[in-house]
Amino acid sequence: MKRLVKWLLAIVATLLLLLALGLVVLVNFDWNKAKPRVAQTISDSLGRSVVINGDLSVRWYRDSGLDGWRAWVPSPHVFARDVTVGNSAWARTPRFGHADTIEFDFGLLPLLAHHVSIQLMRFVNPDAAFERLKDDRSNWTFTDKPSTWTCDIGRIAIDRATFTFFDHLRHVDVAGKIEALGNAIEFDKQVSEQIRQARLEVLEKIGPKAVQRFEERADKRATLWRQRGGAPERYAFTWTARGTFQNEPFNGSGKLGGVYYLRNPERPFPLLGDVHIGDTHIVLVGTLTDPADLDAIDLRLWLAGPNLSHLYDIAGLPLPNTPPYAMEGRLAGRFRSGGIGLRYQDFTARIGQSDLSGNLDFQERQPRSMLGGKIVSEELQFRDLAPLIGAEPGPIKPGQKLLPETPFRPQRWLAMDADVEFTGDHVFRDSQLPIHQVDTHIVMNDAVLSLDPLKFRYADGDVLARMRFDGRVAPIKGTFDLNARGMQLKNMFPTAEGKQLSLGRADGEAKLAGSGQSIGALLGAADGELKLLLDSGTVSKSLLESVGLNLPNMIATKLFGDRQVRIDCAAADLVAKDGVFDARTFIIDTDITRLTVSGTINLRDESVDLVVHPSSKSVRLLSLHSPLHVRGPFAKIDVSVDKGALLTRATAALGLAVVAAPAAALVPLTSTSLGANEENRCNLLLAQTGKPASDKPPAQ
Repeated sequence: MKRLVKWLLAIVATLLLLLALGLVVLVNFDWNKAKPRVAQTISDSLGRSVVINGDLSVRWYRDSGLDGWRAWVPSPHVFARDVTVGNSAWARTPRFGHADTIEFDFGLLPLLAHHVSIQLMRFVNPDAAFERLKDDRSNWTFTDKPSTWTCDIGRIAIDRATFTFFDHLRHVDVAGKIEALGNAIEFDKQVSEQIRQARLEVLEKIGPKAVQRFEERADKRATLWRQRGGAPERYAFTWTARGTFQNEPFNGSGKLGGVYYLRNPERPFPLLGDVHIGDTHIVLVGTLTDPADLDAIDLRLWLAGPNLSHLYDIAGLPLPNTPPYAMEGRLAGRFRSGGIGLRYQDFTARIGQSDLSGNLDFQERQPRSMLGGKIVSEELQFRDLAPLIGAEPGPIKPGQKLLPETPFRPQRWLAMDADVEFTGDHVFRDSQLPIHQVDTHIVMNDAVLSLDPLKFRYADGDVLARMRFDGRVAPIKGTFDLNARGMQLKNMFPTAEGKQLSLGRADGEAKLAGSGQSIGALLGAADGELKLLLDSGTVSKSLLESVGLNLPNMIATKLFGDRQVRIDCAAADLVAKDGVFDARTFIIDTDITRLTVSGTINLRDESVDLVVHPSSKSVRLLSLHSPLHVRGPFAKIDVSVDKGALLTRATAALGLAVVAAPAAALVPLTSTSLGANEENRCNLLLAQTGKPASDKPPAQ
């Protein structure tokens, strides 16, 4: 028994001696002799050449912050100087990166489980050249060979750095540097300064009148962001970068924290960026939870520029043409290998003189990403809507067509799907357009854009429309289906005085389909029908002049002079073929005459060729026995009287129109809102003009 104890003591003593000798050897070992083997091992694991040109040394220390016996186990701290990492074979430069010094520590015990656990990795004066090809291969993705070893890093620190980024896929060529600040800046202080600078940019982009309302709404939403709490860190570095992005000048600057905490979500990494890409300005301030993966971001994001459509080249978002804009909100989300998920929360925007707010979600998926959300507008300026349909804002210029000519961009529709709900409380213009309570559902699916339904109140009436544009075919195929009921004549001209018009009710329907590369081209090739009905009311010539309705104004001048005109009923049934609208039934019944109109309205070349045949109810107006010929382009319509051959031609045309297409087609309009009054004059007029008008809707 004594002999066994002696042997055990001898074995333990020997092991302790060997361990002590091993530690002495490790501490005093010249690691430079092992540089080739160490470099080769790292090269094999990365799939890149790694060269250590300077000293390789190891220092040992104990981490007193650990619990129990682990605090007594020494850990190595490695210093490698003048380290160069080779690049991919296809890259522009032979070197991926270099650092004057790389230092890191790792635990010994995790090595037994084939796990490398690094608490801190520090790079001194590093440089890196990042590059990505059009096929999405990148030089920062190292070998993908399976390995039994795993690795995690707790913190990363840098001391000054330079970098380049060249992306063949997005046409990005940028170079920049990171430098230490003389004095660290508090996070909250920098947020306040950045808000001030961003507001100055808003002032330049959208003008002083829009800024006040924008700031009021933005301040309310900014309070929500502040209540979530800021980062305890301080900015320790500045960064600057210059180059090109999508062939546009790129100029950016900002600030960074000093240490990346990769495994501690309670210590987020502060980040600030102020970037100009062409004429678009992007500002962000906030934090990253996991900078290595960009696992989670929480940023306050400002955007400003002359046109939202420019964001397609920057972020791949197929947004419409707009006036100058500015917006801010909270951008939160995650970047994962399975896809990107971002949410632009509580944003407020000013586009021209219109305001928007809401939430948007972006989800990366295959075959197309998805943008969804809800947008609300309290005030929507009418002229700001013009670019959305391809029209130019402002007055029509000489030689410019009235219908929008800006081409569709169906190739952009393939970039992303969308499902967005929009609600607008009030749409206005300088003379107060009576549109409010806009509600629509915008869907983009596989390059097919639809607004279904599009509902709004117009002049106290209800309008329901459905629109669909198929971008998968060339030219684009579009369909329009519109139904308007109960619009009040007086509310169509809210600035008019009581003596200028009296109450009248209007209904309408339109069903059109066509193909074209713009809204104007599509309507210029449309087939379908258009029906309008106005029951009773009076309107003055002076009102027509004030609202710029040139064609009715000219006809009213020829027929009535400058006087109040009472309209008992106006009914139109137009049939469209290839953009040419033929007046199948077009009647206007006033207190002194009945006007019957024949001819065409051509949207293809924007011209009219109409004959107005008056039938006088009074012997006082002998001039009304002569028809009027209305013809010419929309921009310069001529109204003239022809007492000769034109009279015969007009009479024949009108007779043919009444026989071929009786006014009974308009009866369904009288069977709704107008039909509520059995004595309405439109029922009587339609009954006299064609087949008898029924008091009840026709059988379906």
